[in-house]
Amino acid sequence: MPFWKSSRPGPDRMTPEQLASFGRFSFLGEAQSGVSAQGSFALVSDLASLTWGGDPSGRATVIAELRRHAPAGEWQKVGAWKFVREFLDDAPDTGDLIDGGLSAIIRMRVTNLAIHLAPVDMPRYEALAGGPPPNDGFFGPPVFDSRFGPARQYYLDLAAAVAANRSVTRVPGAPGVAPGPVTDAARAMWDFGQLIYRGPDVVNPDIAFEPSVVRPAIAAASGVDHAIFMDRVADVVLDPGNHLSDGLAPIGGARFAEDYLGPEAQSARGYRRLLDAGISYLARSGEPGLMVAPGVLTPVQRERLSAARSAR
Repeated sequence: MPFWKSSRPGPDRMTPEQLASFGRFSFLGEAQSGVSAQGSFALVSDLASLTWGGDPSGRATVIAELRRHAPAGEWQKVGAWKFVREFLDDAPDTGDLIDGGLSAIIRMRVTNLAIHLAPVDMPRYEALAGGPPPNDGFFGPPVFDSRFGPARQYYLDLAAAVAANRSVTRVPGAPGVAPGPVTDAARAMWDFGQLIYRGPDVVNPDIAFEPSVVRPAIAAASGVDHAIFMDRVADVVLDPGNHLSDGLAPIGGARFAEDYLGPEAQSARGYRRLLDAGISYLARSGEPGLMVAPGVLTPVQRERLSAARSAR
């Protein structure tokens, strides 16, 4: 065979390091991987371009290159698996790449994998792992019981550090003045609860800036009776039809009263209702491990949570 028709593979279109970075981005996301969405595509675009148009020879070249790079490390295996899911398909010639990535994730020991594994990968994962993916109750980025990424405690510590350094300004009240509509204020408690109790490094970047998150609530609470305000906010948050009560919105509402409003707010029935509902949720779910993260809960919340857990 003439040398110019040799079947030897041509030059690689990506490096193993680029494949690993793509794997980190695809599994961890932009914030945790440090790779932007645009940058992630640039890492694999040269290789991915061979898959466009359905050319069988291009597909074979792509798969061969992924197989060359995947053995370089665990993140390379994850990158090859994620590349298949994004640019190829689940077929006999890609099954080993999918299995390699899933096996790498098993070895990485991701403790909240259940919320990060796509349904399409569940059956094969369970076959390889011998059971369902773990779920430690942490609703946030992937957390690890290995050297491949941060543990759950890392994010709890960050949330505690941010909570300890917050600075807020009390909202002026006016006893006897009824508030206007509070629906937007009540809905803001969902995001406020997420931000305070999970921390800005875990929540969506769109709700990571506290002044923007609480703006509707501050506007609605300014110059009105804070006790009446809390009663009305509680009515909205705890109305099952509003889908706010099963999560961090109730404890977020109670925290808003403690941090931003006058002392009369904490004497309101609405405050007590929100506090009880929020603590009940934390005790029931362990979300997100706050009982072992001093500094996130306020003293009254820690006391109530301790009592609730003791009663279970």
